[in-house]
Amino acid sequence: MGKMSVSRLMSLARAPVAALLLLLMPVMGCSTLGYYQQAVSGQLRLIVNRRDLDTVLSDPAVRPVVKQKILLARQVSQFAERELGLPVEDSFSTYVDVGSPYVVWSVFAAAEFSLDLQKFCYPIAGCVSYKGYFSPDSAAQFSQSLAAQGLDVFYGGVAAYSTLGWFADPLLNTFIERDDTRLAGLLFHELAHKAVYIPGDTRFNESFATAVERAALLRWLQLQQQSKAFEDYLVLEQQRAQVLTLISSAKVDLAAIYASTATDAVKREGKAEVFEVMRARYKELAAAGQVGGVFSEWMASEINNAGIGALADYNDWVASFEVWLANLDGNLPAFYREVQQLATLDRLERDAFLNQLAATRIPE
Repeated sequence: MGKMSVSRLMSLARAPVAALLLLLMPVMGCSTLGYYQQAVSGQLRLIVNRRDLDTVLSDPAVRPVVKQKILLARQVSQFAERELGLPVEDSFSTYVDVGSPYVVWSVFAAAEFSLDLQKFCYPIAGCVSYKGYFSPDSAAQFSQSLAAQGLDVFYGGVAAYSTLGWFADPLLNTFIERDDTRLAGLLFHELAHKAVYIPGDTRFNESFATAVERAALLRWLQLQQQSKAFEDYLVLEQQRAQVLTLISSAKVDLAAIYASTATDAVKREGKAEVFEVMRARYKELAAAGQVGGVFSEWMASEINNAGIGALADYNDWVASFEVWLANLDGNLPAFYREVQQLATLDRLERDAFLNQLAATRIPE
């Protein structure tokens, strides 16, 4: 069972929490109702504990670094709305200290010989590839129950999530003290979910938001004339690309093993060997200074199908979306409109279109 820090994973149901719970009660069993009760309770705590940013900024008890980051977040939000056409509205207009390093914990699961993540279905958000909890103990307990069924499991803490416009998402202590580049990137990512979101298609949603995040961040850094941060970001992206290529290669090998007619014992040996080879290649890249610390925590943890699937949800369609944006000469508002049109098609049609875009990408 894999466990490590995960960021930007969970999107909660788009409905007022009290009304949502009343809607769900007649159709749920006790265990399912208990799950939604904790989700509603967690969201309500965020709403109740929100503080207006001006109040936080004038509070002498609030540390200067938090105030500095709040001012930065305001600038980023204004830029996102004015220059990028993202639907900011009242997002990030309040602040909440949740009293822990993460706001939620998400659980991913996959069969022993499959790269397809299990789906967890919600009345409004659709079927997504994770299950989120406001309690780390509840997430760990659920993860253990899945592992006991023989599933590969991966879970970890989430610093931020989007309610997709149903609530005014606050700034949180869980991410506010990130370095300026990572903080801006996270805000762009979460705002992108408000621009386009397809219930039940995690890979589409997260890859789209990641593509917007990257494009927005480059423009933000250039506007701020932060040449060092810009160069550092480009280096980091190159390092990420190298590791993702390594993981993609492992996925191809795993898919061949899982599709074979070999016995489970042989498949199990082949699976372990793929992970061992991937780790060894990563260590070689790290020793050569080519990957820095990118994915070091992930590589050091237990690697399994669920962990690979979680990474795929955030990255598999990013290149396709970036080709699409480039074809529009970087016009982000036009990009949102076209992606919204694609979102009206069924999943097979969307995937076929994105695969076609990926095939036109010029290798770096």
